[in-house]
Parts: sequence; C-alpha cells; structure tokens
Amino acid sequence: MDIDLVSRRKFIAGMSASALAAVYPPSFLRRFEEHVSSDKELPLVKPKALKSGATIGIISPASNVYEHEEIVVGREIIESLGFKTVLGKNAALQYGYLAGTDEQRAEDMNEMFRRDDIDGIICLRGGWGSMRILPMLDYEMMRKNPKVLMGYSDITSLLLAVYKHAGIVTFHGPVVLSTYNDYTMEYLTKAVFTPQPVGLIKNPPLSPGEKVEQENRIIKLGKGTRSGALVGGNLSLLVSTLGTPFEVDLKGKILFIEEVGEEPYRIDRMLTHLWLTGKLQELAGLVIGKLTDCVPNDYKPAFPQTLSVEEILRTRIEPLGIPAVYGLMIGHIKNKITVPLGIQATLDGDAGTLTINESAVM
Repeated sequence: MDIDLVSRRKFIAGMSASALAAVYPPSFLRRFEEHVSSDKELPLVKPKALKSGATIGIISPASNVYEHEEIVVGREIIESLGFKTVLGKNAALQYGYLAGTDEQRAEDMNEMFRRDDIDGIICLRGGWGSMRILPMLDYEMMRKNPKVLMGYSDITSLLLAVYKHAGIVTFHGPVVLSTYNDYTMEYLTKAVFTPQPVGLIKNPPLSPGEKVEQENRIIKLGKGTRSGALVGGNLSLLVSTLGTPFEVDLKGKILFIEEVGEEPYRIDRMLTHLWLTGKLQELAGLVIGKLTDCVPNDYKPAFPQTLSVEEILRTRIEPLGIPAVYGLMIGHIKNKITVPLGIQATLDGDAGTLTINESAVM
C-alpha cells in the first residue's frame, strides 16, 4: 500500500471525531475521507481565460495592507491592465497582522467564487494567514465555479488547497501590488489570457553592457529530461502542509519552490524535512526559483559559520538523480513568471529549461 495513503488514513483514524469536528466542517471531512479511500486526484478543471473588460475580485486572505492608499493603488494597477475590479467587502479590514478575522477572510474568498459577475480573483498581498482559513472554504462550490485564482508567497496555501480539493488549475503569479513590467506581463498573458501552452520559459535578457549572466543565472543541479504536472510555491508554506489534509501528492510531479528571508540553515532544514518524508525522492523533477535574501542575518546570525545556499542545494538535490535547476524567475522578485498548478510541463536538466506543454485556461 502507498505510504502516503497509509499516513492519510492514520491522520483520520488517529484523531477522535470530536477533535476533527473542532477544526473541519462535516462536509469537508466527508470529502477528505472519500479522497483518502479512493486515493485519486480530482479530474483537473481549467478556468476560463481572462479577457479585456473582465471583472477581477480583489481579496486579502492573509495579512492586511499598512496604508489604505495601497488598496487604491492596487485597484488602479489592475484596472490599468484592462479589467474592472471589485474589492472584497472585508479586504480593507485589520485584525492584528491579518486582514480581518478568519471567518471574514474566508467569506470574501467564498463570495468571489460564488458570484457570477466575478471572472477571476487576484490576492491583494501575501504575508501570513491564508492557511488559517483553509477549512472554511467551500471547495465543492468552487469546483462548480472555476475561476483564475492568483498570488504567491503565503497565497501558496490557497493555491495548493484549491488545486487539491476543488481540482482547479491555480496560478502562482503576481499579487495585486506586484510590479507588472513587460517580462511579468509576457508570462501572465501566456498563462492566464491565452488558451495556448505557455511554452519554453526564458529568463530576462542580459542587461545592457553585460557579457555573462550573473544575477539571473540558471544553475543545473540534476541531469535528464522528465515530464509531469507542476505543483509548488513557497517552500515554508509547502512544508507546513505535510501531515495535513492539504498535503499535495508529489509523486511523479515537477515541484517548483521559492523562498524569501530565510537563513541558509532554515532552507537546509525544510529541504531535509521533504527529503526525510520521501517527497523529494518521488519527484519527476525540481525547479528552484529565487531564494531571495536567504543569507545569514547581518545582526546576530544563527551560526558564526554557514553553508551557502548553493552548497545546501547541491548536497541535498544532486544525489536525487532527477532533473533539477535553480534560478528561474519564480518568487519575491519584480520580474516573475506565472506558473499554473496541475499543468503538464517538461524539465530538461541538461539544457536547464522548463517548458509548459499545455494551456492552463480554456
């Protein structure tokens, strides 16, 4: 029997009904138990492509913005792309470091999926808090109303949950307050606006005067060519789903990860966690985006000596014997690609390339 299936069954069996009910609504538990017993992924549903004049719902499922004017600016940004905008009724709230209570933030997301006049949903920002609302989302309703859902960083929790429990293609890409420059728009257009395969992913061209790529260099960590469905997102959020009903099956998948602000030993710890669970070993391939500011702290670093991020990646990834690359434009950066979850792609470790083979929208 598959180890993942056993662990999920133990998760259900190891907790009392009352303990589970305190966290998960009965409807969610029923769906989760059915999924465990069948061990089958939901057939994938692609949302409709976004077109000029479409209405975008803006939600704050994680942290709040610091200034109200950021919401005004965010709406202007999305409207400058040719869309209309509707702000979630709770999106401007603040509850500590969250944009309203869990119930309020979940209500906004459910409402945006439920409304017929909303064509797509883009999260205002990340931060922290998306994971808190996962049990409160109506995945059955979402599956009946598939829409583009996009964001990154903490929004990883929502992308993975909706992909797994609603079976909808979701999009790891810009949030409302991201920079929509030419490079970002090129891949956003290919992924979300066009019912055609995104194709070969290319990093930005060399800056004027540069002869050799340094900042956006692709580092090859594993040879060979493999294909599989893309899944992933922020490394710390992905690791945090392990052992929960929102853990995504990685067997035969191409995993993509990114991170920001974590010291090297923390990157080591999270990758080692994935390795100890056997998740890394069952991948078809691994794409590591940008690990932004993942260096020892300037003030009181955790250790006086350190391994570099590249050393950690080489020692943890190279022995896997799978295609693996480091340096694609995924993560906390201005130039970013939009990556659809659940869509078939091919990773060529020898060439250092990722090609998305099918359309993500219909």
